[in-house]
Amino acid sequence: MTMNFEHTTLGQRVIFGAGAAAEKIVAEIDRIGADNVMVIVSQSATEKVTDFDKHFTVALWHREVVMHVPAEVADRAVAAARDKDIDLVVTVGGGSATGLGKAVALETKVPIIAVPTTFSGSEATNVWGRTENARKKTGIDDGVLPTTVIYDAELIRDLPGDLAVASGLNALAHCIDSLWGPRVDPINQALALEGIRALNEGLPSVRADSTDIDGLERTLYGAYLAAVAFASAGSGMHHKIAHVLGGTFNLPHAQTHATILPYVLAFNAPAAGDAEQRMAAAFGAPTALEGLQRLRAAVDAPKALSELGFTTSDIAQAVELSLAAIPANNPREVTTEGLTELLTAALHGSDPAAEGGQSLTPTEVEEKLVDTVTASFAGCTDERLTQLMTSLVKHLHGFIRDVRLTEAEWNAAIEFLTNVGDITDDQRQEFILLSDVLGASMQTINVSNQPYKNATEATVFGPFFVDDAPLIANGGDIAGGGAGQPSWVEGVVRDTEDNPIPGARIEVWEADEEGLYDVQHEDDRVYGRAHLFAEEDGSFRFWGLTPTPYPIPDDGPVGQMLAATGRSPMRASHLHFMVTAPQMRTLVTHIFVEGDELLTSDTVFGVKESLIKNFEQQPADAPTPDGRDLGGETWSRTRFDIVLAPEGA
Repeated sequence: MTMNFEHTTLGQRVIFGAGAAAEKIVAEIDRIGADNVMVIVSQSATEKVTDFDKHFTVALWHREVVMHVPAEVADRAVAAARDKDIDLVVTVGGGSATGLGKAVALETKVPIIAVPTTFSGSEATNVWGRTENARKKTGIDDGVLPTTVIYDAELIRDLPGDLAVASGLNALAHCIDSLWGPRVDPINQALALEGIRALNEGLPSVRADSTDIDGLERTLYGAYLAAVAFASAGSGMHHKIAHVLGGTFNLPHAQTHATILPYVLAFNAPAAGDAEQRMAAAFGAPTALEGLQRLRAAVDAPKALSELGFTTSDIAQAVELSLAAIPANNPREVTTEGLTELLTAALHGSDPAAEGGQSLTPTEVEEKLVDTVTASFAGCTDERLTQLMTSLVKHLHGFIRDVRLTEAEWNAAIEFLTNVGDITDDQRQEFILLSDVLGASMQTINVSNQPYKNATEATVFGPFFVDDAPLIANGGDIAGGGAGQPSWVEGVVRDTEDNPIPGARIEVWEADEEGLYDVQHEDDRVYGRAHLFAEEDGSFRFWGLTPTPYPIPDDGPVGQMLAATGRSPMRASHLHFMVTAPQMRTLVTHIFVEGDELLTSDTVFGVKESLIKNFEQQPADAPTPDGRDLGGETWSRTRFDIVLAPEGA
């Protein structure tokens, strides 16, 4: 399948392994060549760094770490770093410690070694944030991306259960937001989905036993993937709301993410299509929301914003600020009413499934169905078939939606197609007629037979071709007793380089003067069709019948449709050809009679200017090309030189 996207990969050294974090930091300090190291450590992580100065010299310890990185706290840290001429920052702690390190790096341009002790993921992104005047401002700068991240599960042992859960669900929010972020692409989607799988497996283990190294490492791995995906895809609806709630109302960062996540997912999932189904598969659940809720129940996740200090009176301001920040590519349109409902539900801890499903607009319901049907082809291993079925569904549903098709009209269409099928048999191909009169046959020919040099143009196949038509010699008669004026047809089959194509097989068939083909009679007579082969010089010649206009069979559903739409069933006078030769493109075409008044109204749209030929009328006493005695009949003659394109052209 065709892919068209751009993906930027962030350059960062990542070291995984339980134990010996200090030694790994020393190795990285030596590799970077730093002399004056600043260690930013959160209060909760202080005990984890007591032996650091036994391994390397710390020029500055900085322990003022505050949630949401208040501007004044960031400014003091920057000033302290400049005062000590710091050339490397080591951060130890959760997202707040890493965030403060980024604030220092943003102003001083020094590198960062991040040693996370939660699952926040900030260490793997180039996103910075600081809060000023109750507004959280975020930005992107590659200079704040830590040069090295050291993931050591030993440093997260005994992480308080509630914090571990909130932090892990914060990481999960990175995954989910990445699936519809403003820069979403297949690579960050793949990372996000693997992150969901890892977090879904790891978090319950960590909740059950905070000393479980395997569970901690699995969760760290998921958190890292989540952050990398998020850094690439960008902040979606969830994070924009969370930043407003945290920065404006000073709600705890991780717990806020953990609380609002199911409500944002419930809101977006109905319109997310394939992304929702892939999330569900990653969770191993029927739906993404059900998978998330199972995980939240297993880890006893926080349930209501009211428990974090958010109040009803805060909702209006939160809605106003969030609406201005939510990306335009969000799967669903976000309105004041919809966001108010979402935050009200999150405030009280209401059932996200009930809240998320009640606000779908009719348009969203229609779009969701299209996405659901097209996603059902995901298991098809034939890429072309997947493409065909997906496009068919989108265009069919698009037609239904564009014309606002009624149930009565759709039922009438089904009845019409049923009648087309009922009347179709070996002698009558009503479906081909339907394709022809709608121009679908001709359009398919246009698409499949692109012009190539001077090759003869193709046109519709028609419903009356029969395999194994009689073989005639050059100069023979295809009429076979069919009624009509005799006509002499001759020409040469060549390639586009003007070389003759000896042995080219030429199938010809036509109706009689009453407009009937042999297969339209109840008996087994064969007339008006044959095949012959081009001679060594590419020439061919045969007797047939001068083509006459005729109506397509109009006593069935296709004829009724033509009558209902005010269209004529008449076909312009024509003679069918199908020409084949090794290594050449098969040519299916007609020649039409010059002067026929139906040339501009052929009911199957098959006429092309290059295929109109002069069937020159001959008097009864005119000598025939092969000396044939026509018994005093008038006759016609025409020339049709055929040029075949090479196979694959």
